[in-house]
Amino acid sequence: MKNVFPLVLVIISNMVFAQKYSGDSWATVKSKGSGTLGVVYYPQAGLIYEEGGKMKGVCAELLNEFTSFVQTKYGKSITVKYLGAENVFNDFLKVCQSTSNILGVTNVTVTDERKNLMKFTPAFLSNQETLITHKDAPTVDNLKNISTDLAGYTAKVISGSVHVKYMEAVKHENFPALNITYGPSGPEILKEISANPKVFTILDFTEYVDATRKQLPIKRQNVAIGIPQELAFAMAKQTDWDKIWKEFLTPEFRKSEKYRKIIAANLGGAYLSVLK
Repeated sequence: MKNVFPLVLVIISNMVFAQKYSGDSWATVKSKGSGTLGVVYYPQAGLIYEEGGKMKGVCAELLNEFTSFVQTKYGKSITVKYLGAENVFNDFLKVCQSTSNILGVTNVTVTDERKNLMKFTPAFLSNQETLITHKDAPTVDNLKNISTDLAGYTAKVISGSVHVKYMEAVKHENFPALNITYGPSGPEILKEISANPKVFTILDFTEYVDATRKQLPIKRQNVAIGIPQELAFAMAKQTDWDKIWKEFLTPEFRKSEKYRKIIAANLGGAYLSVLK
């Protein structure tokens, strides 16, 4: 019986997230000829954010291209409705997992573990995990030397992110004394690193790009962290939106000039070099 109460809390929590947002299914849009694609997002500069009352970034432009594709191919009208922002990454993932007819939009890394919990669109971007320190930190040119180079430093990563796994690997393999702490989002962690030179992190390359644009006092350490990852939009297992997204977000589209212009305009020309 002692294990029942925590389970009940998880179920109630998921129900709250599911009731908070709603949208139409793809089947409804097809049958009625029009409908709403409900979008919940985790703000990420360059990818998805609100500015001047409008949604901007790579993801916002891809959503616009998606609605045009559906109109052209199927003659169905989709209205993208931004239902709200989830500023804590773990909460964002819970929403994606528990809400049937919404699209979770941000830089979600596709992993086998997450595939067991939710569905994904085809990848919209390739990403390389990046070791980020304060600009005054020593240079780390090999992870084998990190315990010496960053002796006395503390690590901080986004709770619930794939970065946790990568930082735990750094600790296990090269830095046994490392103390790992957790934060709700990349911007919060970068803010802490800016104020505290003795903290370092692992973040997506997209977040590093944004930090350099904002001229934060950070630097990217030139060491390999894992392998390039694929980023996609997330959906609950019950959704049927995945079928039409597979038709739109193809390898051919990602090779198109239109796609590359979207990336360059929002992330900068330098990011094109990491695209796969």
